[in-house]
Amino acid sequence: MRKLPYIEPTIRTIAGALVTASGILLYLRPDMKLLWLVLLFFVSLNLFQSGFSRFCLMEKLLKKCRFRSEMDEIKSLNKINAEHLDTLNLLSEVVVELSWEGKIVRLTDSWSKLRGKDAINVLTCPCLGRQFSDYMHFDDRAALKQLLDRLKENEVKTLRFRMLREDNSEHWIEGKFTRYGEPRLHPVIRGVLRDVTESYLQEKHISHMAMHDALTGLPNRVLLEERMGRAIGQARRSGLKVAVLFIDLDNFKQVNDVHGHKAGDQLLVSISTILKETLRDSDTMARWGGDEFVVLLQGGQHEDEACDVAEKLMAVIQQRVLVEHIDTKVTLSIGMAVFPDDADSSEDLLIQADKALFFAKSQGRNNVQRYSRMRDSDLGYQEVGMTARFAAAVSQREIQVNYQPLVDAGSGRTVGVEALARWHDDKHGWVSPATFVPLAENLGLISDMGQQVLEQSLVDFRQFLQQDPELHLAVNISNRQLFSPNFMQGLLELLEEYGIQPAQLKLEITESIALLGIGNVKTCLKELSDAGFCLSLDDFGTGYSSLSYLHEFPVCELKIDISFVRRIHTEDGRVMLKTIVDMGHAMKLRLVAEGVEDAETARILHEMGVERLQGYNFSKPLPKDECMQLIGKQLPLSQA
Repeated sequence: MRKLPYIEPTIRTIAGALVTASGILLYLRPDMKLLWLVLLFFVSLNLFQSGFSRFCLMEKLLKKCRFRSEMDEIKSLNKINAEHLDTLNLLSEVVVELSWEGKIVRLTDSWSKLRGKDAINVLTCPCLGRQFSDYMHFDDRAALKQLLDRLKENEVKTLRFRMLREDNSEHWIEGKFTRYGEPRLHPVIRGVLRDVTESYLQEKHISHMAMHDALTGLPNRVLLEERMGRAIGQARRSGLKVAVLFIDLDNFKQVNDVHGHKAGDQLLVSISTILKETLRDSDTMARWGGDEFVVLLQGGQHEDEACDVAEKLMAVIQQRVLVEHIDTKVTLSIGMAVFPDDADSSEDLLIQADKALFFAKSQGRNNVQRYSRMRDSDLGYQEVGMTARFAAAVSQREIQVNYQPLVDAGSGRTVGVEALARWHDDKHGWVSPATFVPLAENLGLISDMGQQVLEQSLVDFRQFLQQDPELHLAVNISNRQLFSPNFMQGLLELLEEYGIQPAQLKLEITESIALLGIGNVKTCLKELSDAGFCLSLDDFGTGYSSLSYLHEFPVCELKIDISFVRRIHTEDGRVMLKTIVDMGHAMKLRLVAEGVEDAETARILHEMGVERLQGYNFSKPLPKDECMQLIGKQLPLSQA
């Protein structure tokens, strides 16, 4: 059908033409003046009415000619708008239209559900005309005002805020807003709102788990180092001191041996609770690992204040632990270091406090030692020389490599091995990687140590391949190694020397790599991936930016951190693990779980869909010759 959107201009044109023609005829035939005046009046009257009445003669004639009037267009547009609104009402999200001042103009039906109310008529809803911010948490309203101001740039803006529901409960809402309409006419703001409370709480839970110890609920190393950095920054500005107490439980091993690990865990929880209750709210207590804790004291003016706190902690533990665990004799050895007297950075402060702790234990335990006193009196330096001995061990290539099997979760077959660094100290025996790896990082020896482990593991892996050509080798690569000059070129040359293909080598990187800058990281990882290496994201879920940047990295595997695996026998732990597994599979990634210590854990992980398992249920890390006996064999999934 032909359309004539605006009929009045057409009518006026016709009327003008008729008036002009009538004037000419009157000039030529003056004798017909009366007749033409009557005709002109009649035509003008009809044309005048046709401009304003839908039922006029002219409109009917136009319709006969298959033209559409302005009213037809209005009806059609109203029908389209109504159908469009009906479609939007089918969405679970709320579509909202705001005035430039932030007042609600239009809503879709889902608004009532978002507010926790019964269904309402959105055309007569009392909220129409009210400020949208009236339904937001007071603390979030300023963010809305800023968003409205930024929308003048005509960009899409996202805002996450708390909505006050009908029952006064708070729900987290995510809204995307954009400007609609011409700025000079009647601009409005359109947005789409959705309830993200469940995902927000889940993100918050994951973040808490990543920053806190699973057993005690205390901050872990990541959170401790973050707070230490802030505390030292404030101390520099204020001229105050920051003290670190490195705490070790004396005789804790005997508790585990006599009463079992469950009793040991209960004791750790009790001690952490007692110590935390004794400290101020402004202090931070973190679990360092095993039976070691670190306390961060800030805002002091004198070193003696921190020493008084340490003495108080020792006294409280002796009193309360004897009451709660009558069969247990536990004391504390504490090493203390102070900023800026003993160190100028958080890393150095921890090292100095650790040295003082070693000295405290060598002095018979159950005492407090200050690093400054030990340094000034030259006491204990022979006892805390682990740093120098470790540096010598790396220099003399004394770092050893053990291997832990990775098994197929369904069959128990060994499909790979992970190379793990080990160090035996003449004085302290086998030193935990939790101790010497931070030493290597602080001393700048992590690249040298990693290179030794890589070269030794490739030599051994060549022998492993003789027993099982389909085996793969997993090697941990530090960030410093990864970004060292010519790392990939040197790695490819080593593989060629030993006759190993890149696809047989899996490079395990930690998610902290995201802190180095997403652009550089993507470039580096893409080069490795293009060269044929499999990239595995180690310790997944323990912090940093893994959830945000995971889709940016060309990884083929996620290695679930042991802290999540240990929670598998709790309901929350299983839910969290299942979430990680489903996310990994959605991104077409292979899942590996470390820290599998019993058959029941292995069974649950297999049922969840985890493809590969690693842990003491199958084998502890072994020297090369012992590990070779497991290559090509099927390990029982119930093996202890």
